[in-house]
Amino acid sequence: MAYADFGGKIILHSWGRFRMELAEACVVGDLVCRDGYLADANANRPAFAVACEDGAAAATIWVAKKVEVAKPSTIATGGVVTAGNHGGAADDVLWLSATAGKASALAVASIAQIVGLGLSTERVLLEPGEQWDEPAELIAGSTKTLDIQDCGKAMVCTITTVVTLPAVATGLNFVLVNGSGQLGVVQISVDPAAADMIKAPDVGGVDNKDYINTLATAKPGDRVELMYESVNGYIVTRQIGTWAAEA
Repeated sequence: MAYADFGGKIILHSWGRFRMELAEACVVGDLVCRDGYLADANANRPAFAVACEDGAAAATIWVAKKVEVAKPSTIATGGVVTAGNHGGAADDVLWLSATAGKASALAVASIAQIVGLGLSTERVLLEPGEQWDEPAELIAGSTKTLDIQDCGKAMVCTITTVVTLPAVATGLNFVLVNGSGQLGVVQISVDPAAADMIKAPDVGGVDNKDYINTLATAKPGDRVELMYESVNGYIVTRQIGTWAAEA
């Protein structure tokens, strides 16, 4: 199962509290952006803080930079208590959702922003990241061939994907991001053209060899940034996570 955002959030702890005027109504645990609107990946509104109380549009409420929330338990007839369960697990990474104010188990277009972490099946830490990718395009298929129109945006893989690079040319640059919510689920393989190589930290490069995000340690938010190096191929200018050249 994967995390599913839930209503009725209970705040257990909060850090970095301050007052904010809302531009639209929110409820406890909603993600809000700097201008008081609900954060929304598809509306280009990155998350800035977390609502600590309900509020109507134009109300001034307490918000916080980091909040621990819990899904409430339910009590059945006879007093049997069932612990709340958000469907995810400890260490699941949460992303800004395309549903206003909410978090998601996977990255979505067009902002890829990490906003929290599962602490258990009941508890979640919401802490909107200061860095996000915009614009972001989802890769939801097992293969993807890039072209010049994919320069300047983050290509976010939500399933294991072989990403094929175009033949090297001056000015080409690409960003690939692991958009899963769980460790060891999504693997990105960067496949150059047959006559091209990928040079990276401590990797000299060999023609027609992939550069691969090692699956066992592949984490949400792992990324690789590549750019034109020479007629021989691409060079990695930045990477997060464990990457290795194809044997």
